[in-house]
Amino acid sequence: MKLLLYLLSLFIILISQNLVNCENYYLTEWDILAPFPSAPREDVDVLNCYGGIDNIPIGDNSTYISELVNGARVGWNHYTTNVDGMVNLNFSNNVNWDLINNWAGSSGTYFSGWGISTFSLNTSETILVTCSGIAKFWIDSTVMQGDSYGLGLQFNSIQLSSGTHQLKVRIIGSEAASYQCEIITTKEEQSIFIVYENTIVPDIVDNEFSSPFISISVLNILNQPISGMISLEPLTDEFQVSLIESPLPQEINYIGPGQLIPVNFIVKTSNGSGLINCPSGTTYAFSMMVYPQSPQSKGELITLNFTCKSFGEPFTFTFQDFDLSIQYADAIPPNDIEGGISPTPVLFALHGAGVDAKSSAWTGAFQVQNYTWILLPTNRANYGFDWEEGGIKNGLMALDYLCNSLPGVPNNLKTKYQCDPYQLQVLGHSMGGHGSEHFATAISPDRVVSLSIAAGWIDMKLYSPNFLRVGYSWSNPMIRFILDSVVSQNDADFHSPHLINIPMIVRMGSDDDNVPPYHLRRMLRLYDQLTHNTSIGLISEIPGENHWFNGVVDDAIMQAFLSKYAISGIPLLPDRFLINCLNPGSFQGKGGVSIQQAINNFKASKIRVDKTNSLSSGIWSLQTENVKRFGFNSFNEKPNQVIIDGQKFNYIQLPSHYCTDGTKVKNNKKSGSSVVWSICNDGNDWMWSERSPLNSGPMVQILDYPILIVYGTIGSEQQTNQRQQSAVYLSNVLMYQMRYSINVLEDTQFTNDLFTTYNVIFMGGPQTNKAVYSIQSVLPSPIGFHGSSDNMSFSLNDDSNMFSGPSVGLLFLSSCYSPEAIMKITPKERYTQARQGCMLTVIEGTDTIGFQNSLFNFPTKSSFPMPDFMILGPNFGYQGVSGANALGFWDNNWQLSDLSYITSILNE
Repeated sequence: MKLLLYLLSLFIILISQNLVNCENYYLTEWDILAPFPSAPREDVDVLNCYGGIDNIPIGDNSTYISELVNGARVGWNHYTTNVDGMVNLNFSNNVNWDLINNWAGSSGTYFSGWGISTFSLNTSETILVTCSGIAKFWIDSTVMQGDSYGLGLQFNSIQLSSGTHQLKVRIIGSEAASYQCEIITTKEEQSIFIVYENTIVPDIVDNEFSSPFISISVLNILNQPISGMISLEPLTDEFQVSLIESPLPQEINYIGPGQLIPVNFIVKTSNGSGLINCPSGTTYAFSMMVYPQSPQSKGELITLNFTCKSFGEPFTFTFQDFDLSIQYADAIPPNDIEGGISPTPVLFALHGAGVDAKSSAWTGAFQVQNYTWILLPTNRANYGFDWEEGGIKNGLMALDYLCNSLPGVPNNLKTKYQCDPYQLQVLGHSMGGHGSEHFATAISPDRVVSLSIAAGWIDMKLYSPNFLRVGYSWSNPMIRFILDSVVSQNDADFHSPHLINIPMIVRMGSDDDNVPPYHLRRMLRLYDQLTHNTSIGLISEIPGENHWFNGVVDDAIMQAFLSKYAISGIPLLPDRFLINCLNPGSFQGKGGVSIQQAINNFKASKIRVDKTNSLSSGIWSLQTENVKRFGFNSFNEKPNQVIIDGQKFNYIQLPSHYCTDGTKVKNNKKSGSSVVWSICNDGNDWMWSERSPLNSGPMVQILDYPILIVYGTIGSEQQTNQRQQSAVYLSNVLMYQMRYSINVLEDTQFTNDLFTTYNVIFMGGPQTNKAVYSIQSVLPSPIGFHGSSDNMSFSLNDDSNMFSGPSVGLLFLSSCYSPEAIMKITPKERYTQARQGCMLTVIEGTDTIGFQNSLFNFPTKSSFPMPDFMILGPNFGYQGVSGANALGFWDNNWQLSDLSYITSILNE
C-alpha cells in the first residue's frame, strides 16, 4: 500500500512538473503575474524595476502596483488548464474592463504580464516548442519567437539536457487573451522539420502552373548548421524541381541551428509541354523528399497540393519579392476587355488583418470587373506590416509581376489581357482600408484613378492612442516629437492634400466597434475641406452594420463607384495643389513632382504648385519649404518651364533635378528670403555620398531589401552565444511576421562584397564582431565605441557624451560606405563594386541585458517608433523611451541631426 501511495505521489509530481515522455505535450500548470499596463508597439516591463522576472520570487505572495487593477495591486495566480493546454486569462474579478474601455477605447484593455511553467526531460534531447497567442518566450535563457496569431506557422527547436527546464512567456494581450504552449519530441535521426502551414504554391490555370515559384519552410533542429542548404527529390517523373540559386557563395549558404527559413525552388513539367491534366474544380498533388545536404541525414516527406482553375476564375500566382523570398498574390481577370482600354487598369485590393488573400471569403467578396484586373496581394502575411514599408512594397512587386509577366494568362490571350501598373483603382478593408489610404496619400497618388476605403483607420496614433504608452510618463517632450516623426510618414491624414483631385468613397457600418466610423468621417471632412466643397466626398455608412458585412467592398453602391471610374484614367491635376512629404524614401511624388532630399530630415518638406497660367504659358510656379533636392517623374501633365521660389528654369526629368545648398537670398517681396536653386545634372552620383530616397531611414527602411544577419564571435563565449542566438531569433521573427528569406552568418564569413546585394544587420559592435571591427570607418562618425568587450562604453558626437555601465544598449543605422572613400574610387568601380542605398544596422550592449534591450527595439512591426539611432539607458526595460540616453536622426551626411536628443541624467 505504501509503495502504491509512493508511486501515485511520484506520478502526481511528474504530472505537475509537465514531464515530457510522449510525442507532444501541452503545458498545463502555470504561474501567472498580470495584468500590468501596456500599449501597442511597446513592451515595457514594470517588473524590471524590481530586478525583472528572473530575479523576483515565482508564485509567492508578493504584489506589485498596476493601474489596471482595482486596489492597484497585482499578485501571482496559479492556473491549471485542460489537457489542451489553453490558458484563458480572466481578470474580470479585479479589473473593470468596461470602465477602462469607455475611457480609453479598446486599446486601453492592452495589458502585459508573465506566465511561468516548468517541464522535465528524462534524457538529453532536441525538442520542438511552439506557443500560440504569444509573441516571444524563453526556454531557460534562450529567447524564441511565438506563434502570435495562432496560425501554426512558427516552431522552434532547442537541444536540452535531462532534468527540469523553465518556460516563461511574455504575455502581451487585451481583455480575454489566451495562449497555449506545446512541446514536441523529435526523432533521433531527424535533422529538419517542415512547417506545412507555411508553404506557398501557385494554382494550376488551364492545365498549366500560373507561375513556377514554390516555397516551403524548413526548420533546422540540429545543434549545428546545415550547410549547402537543402536537396529536393520529387517522387514522380512528371516534374522537375530546381532550387533558386542564392547570391551567397555555397560554402556560407546554410541554415543556422534553430533557424526557420524558406526554401525556394522552381517547378516545371518533365514532358516539355508545361501541361498538367488537372480540370477546374479538382486538385493535384505531388510529393517529394527534402534532404539536408550536410550533414546528410534522413529526409522528410512533403506533399504539395495545387488547386486547379479555369482562366477567368480567381487564381493564385507566386513571384520573387524584393528580398529574394517567394510570395504569392491572387488575381481575377477582367470580364470584358473589348469594351475597355488597353492595357487595362488594375483594381488594387488590400485585405484586412488576419485575412488570407487567396481565401474565398476575400476573393469572393468581389464581382468580376468588366474592364479591370483585380489584384489581391498579401502584405507578405495575413497581418504583415499593415500595408506599410515592406507590406506595400510587396503589393507593388506583385503588381509589377502581374502586369509584366501576366501569370496564369494563356499564351494566346497575353496580348489581349495586358494591364497597366500605373492606373490603379485602389480599394481596401480595415487594415487594407488604411493601406489603401496610405498608398493613395503617402506612397504613389499619381497612380490612383479612384480610392475606395472600407472601415479603415487613418492614423495609428488615432487608432491606438499614444497617451497609453508606459514610457511616455517620464519622457522629455522632445522624445515624443522624434518618435512621432518616425511613424507620421504613414499617416493618411497628414498626406491627405494629395487626394485633392482623386475620386473617393468611404464605406463603413455605423456600429463598427473594431475601427470606429470616426476615422473615415474625419477623412471625409478633410477631403471636403481640401476643395472647400461640402458635398464632393462620397460616403456610404450603413446603419446598424459592424466591421464586416455582405457587400462591404462590392455591393451595388461600391460597384457603381468602381464602374464610373474604371476607364476614366488618371484624374487631371487641379490648378493649385500641395505636396507634403515626411520621408522621400517612401513618397514617390504628386503631379510628377518628387522630393528627393529634405534640408532637415523628418521635418515636413512642402512644395506648393500653382499651374493656373500653365495653359497659356506652360509655366508652373513652385514654392518650397525644407526641400534640398526635387525633380520630375514622367507624368501625363508637365510644364515647359518652372519658377522655383522666384527663379525660372526649364523643365527637366529625373535623374537630373533641381537642388540647393540652402543659401538664401533676399526677395523684394514681402515674402522675405528664399533659397538659391540650380540644376544638378550629375545624375544620381550624389546618392553615393549623401542620404537619398534609397537610404533616408528610419531604421525600418533597412528591411526593404535583401537582408543578412551577421553575428560576432570575438567577444566572450557568453557574448558570442547571445549574438548567435539573437541572430537566429531575429531571423525567425522576420520570417514569421513577413516571411523574410534571411541568411545568418558568423563574422568570419562576412566580406564587403556582400554589400552589393544585401543590407546587413550586425549583432555586436567592433569589440564583439570582427566584421564591424573591419568596417569601423564607414560607421557614422558621431558614434564611438570604447573599451574592451568586457568593459565597453559608447559615445555620441564627442567624448563628453559617454554612456557606460551595466545594461546600456545601442543600435543605429549606417551607410555601408564611407562618403569620403566611396567618392575616391572611379565611377565604374563604384557601380560595379558597390550599391547605392546600401544600409547596415549595428546592435550592441554593454552586457546581456543591454544587448537584449537593443535587440527588442529593432523594428519588426509597422509603425514601430525607432528612428535612425538610439542609446538605451540602464533602466530602459521598465522606463521605455523615457529611459533612453539618446535618440534621433542622422542628417544628409550621416552626422547628428538637429532633430536628436541627448541626456546624461535619467530617472533612477
